[in-house]
Amino acid sequence: MLFVPTCSEDATLDLMMPFLGEIDLFRFNIDNWRGYRWDFSQSGFSVESPDGKILTSENAKCVYLRKPIFFDAIDVPKDGSLENWCRAEVERIFQDLYYKMCAEGRAALVHPPKFRFYKPAQMALAAKYFEVPPWHIVSGAIPESIKDGEWVAKTLTQEKIGANKVFFVKKVDAARLDPRYPWFLQKRVEADSDVTAVYANGKIFAFELDRKLFDGDDCRKSQPFDKNMVWKPLELSARDQSSIIEYMGVAGLDFGRFDFLRKGGKLIFLELNPNGQWAWLDLENKYGLIEFISGEIVKKYKSCE
Repeated sequence: MLFVPTCSEDATLDLMMPFLGEIDLFRFNIDNWRGYRWDFSQSGFSVESPDGKILTSENAKCVYLRKPIFFDAIDVPKDGSLENWCRAEVERIFQDLYYKMCAEGRAALVHPPKFRFYKPAQMALAAKYFEVPPWHIVSGAIPESIKDGEWVAKTLTQEKIGANKVFFVKKVDAARLDPRYPWFLQKRVEADSDVTAVYANGKIFAFELDRKLFDGDDCRKSQPFDKNMVWKPLELSARDQSSIIEYMGVAGLDFGRFDFLRKGGKLIFLELNPNGQWAWLDLENKYGLIEFISGEIVKKYKSCE
């Protein structure tokens, strides 16, 4: 059985289902965790889904990590929240199962990297292969050296910021930022396009979006609502492809989604998401992205038999 930790709003997994063939899939929607029953003990584990499927120590052959996240964020009061505690407990249980299966060589595409791979480490490595805009992570008094010029504020995590709001990339005046908050700042680049490249087991699918199609510095603010914002396939240069492949080799990753800016034909590195969303780039599988990713999971599943 293929164990897929995810959530009920994972449309990517829905799109992949026709390409997974006859694989018996156990979907754990973490946001609906109360609909599942489980027992983990020294004898092994058993998890029963709302539709009666049962995942056990014996039949769990392979794991493919998707997006086990809660979409309805909780604004936790100062004295804590029982629901927040429940969620953390459930997350930890199934994280442990995922890491155990990874350690046994039973993870498809998405597995823990060689080291904790957060944004500062990503950008330090990227500087060996790509142009990287100057960046600072600051708290306290804003240094005089970064008060001039154009900067954007970004986030180090995907944590909601209250009232279920998401922190988008935004142009800021660094001199006016509140020093009581931690800030991740990056020099703003006036680019021609956004580029995202999906890497999976040595193969790269790259797509480009003209920045004239959206306002501001973050395409995500408009993308879900604007059907004219079409990402077009992009043929990367041999050098850029080689840089991506070398980067992933050093990072020890089999899968990841790169975000770049493109200016005058040159790629400028922004970040790597080791388990980024990707199906929205090729919803109808015109370019074979969904079919390829699904095929890689099927191959891994069969190798675990």
